[in-house]
Amino acid sequence: MNLWAIFLTGLTTGGVSCAAVQGGLLASIIANQKKQELDQKKLTKNDKKIDSLRQIDQLDWLPVGMFLGAKLVSHTLLGFFLGLLGSALTLNLTTQLTLQVFTALFMLATAMNFLDVHPFFRRLAFTPPAFFRKLIKNQSKSQALFAPALLGLLSIFIPCGVTQSMEVLAVSSGNPIQGALIMATFVLGTTPIFAALGIATAKLTEAWQVTFNKTAAALLIALAIYSINGVLVVLDSPITIGKITDKVSWFFSDERFSGKTRENQAVKQVGNLQKVTIDIRNNGYYPQRFTVKKDIPVELTLASGKVYSCAQAFVFPEFDISTVVKANSSQTYTFTPKEKGTFTFTCSMGMYTGVMEVI
Repeated sequence: MNLWAIFLTGLTTGGVSCAAVQGGLLASIIANQKKQELDQKKLTKNDKKIDSLRQIDQLDWLPVGMFLGAKLVSHTLLGFFLGLLGSALTLNLTTQLTLQVFTALFMLATAMNFLDVHPFFRRLAFTPPAFFRKLIKNQSKSQALFAPALLGLLSIFIPCGVTQSMEVLAVSSGNPIQGALIMATFVLGTTPIFAALGIATAKLTEAWQVTFNKTAAALLIALAIYSINGVLVVLDSPITIGKITDKVSWFFSDERFSGKTRENQAVKQVGNLQKVTIDIRNNGYYPQRFTVKKDIPVELTLASGKVYSCAQAFVFPEFDISTVVKANSSQTYTFTPKEKGTFTFTCSMGMYTGVMEVI
C-alpha cells in the first residue's frame, strides 16, 4: 500500500471512523472551553467585551491545531516503534473497550454540563499544571493549548478500526521509518475532518450559545449512546439497539407467522466440517447472517479484498477471535459450537455486525 493510498484512506473512511469517538472528545473539550470563555465574557465590563471577543476568535484555531499536532506526533512515534518492535505495542480488546466506555462517559458528563444539571460537571476541564501556566502567561491560551494537546497525545489509546489496520501495516513493514511514515500519512489524511469539526464547534458555540448548548448536549448524548452500544455489541450483550430493533422487526414480519427461516446458502458441508467464508467489505460483512449446526466443527474464513475500514478489525468474542485482517488477505479459524443460540460477530467498535445462528 503506497502512502498516497494511505492518505486517501485517512481522508475518507479513516477520518469518519476515528471522528466517531475522538471527534466527540475533541468537540467536548473545545465546547467546554468556549462555554467557559463566553461565560467569563458576560462578567466583564461592556468596554472589554469587544477585546474579549477578538481574543476568543484568535483562540479558535489553537485547540484544534494543538490536538492535530500532538496527534500527529504521537502516532508518528507509535508507527516508528511498531515498525521497530512489532505488535507488542498494540492494545488488547479489553483495554480498547474500557477506553471507549470512558470516552462515552466523558461525553455524557459534558452534555450534563451544557444542560447545567449540576455544578459538579463544570469541573470537567483539563487544568494545565502550574509550570505550564507560568510558561504560557495568558490563562486562556494555556487552557486552549494544554487540554487538546493532551487529548491528541492520548488518542493512540482510542484507536478506531481503520487506525488498527494502519498499525498492522506499520508492524508488517518491519521498518521503523516506514512505520512512522504510514501512521503520519494516515493522520494527515484525517486532519481535514477533525479541523472542520473543531472549528465548527468553536464557531457554533460562540454564535448560538444558548441554542448550541442544548443541541450539543443532544449530539453528545447520542454519540455516547452510540459508543456504549458499540461496546455492548462487541461483547455480544443481549441488550443492544440492533437486537431490540431486530426483535421488533421479527414480531411484525411474515417469518413469525409462517415459521419459515431464511435459506442458508453460505455454509457448505465438506466431510465433518461446516465451511463458511465471510467477505470483509468497506461497509461490513457478507453474509451478515448464517446458520450452522451444533457440535459440528466450523471452518470460518475471513477474506478481505481491497478494504481499509473498521470492518478489518474483526471480533467474535464467543469463540475467542479478535484479529485485524490485512487488505487482500485471508485468515481461517476452526471451532466447534457447543450451544444453540445466536452469536454476534462485529468490528472492534461495534459499527459493523453479523450473526451466526447455531441450531
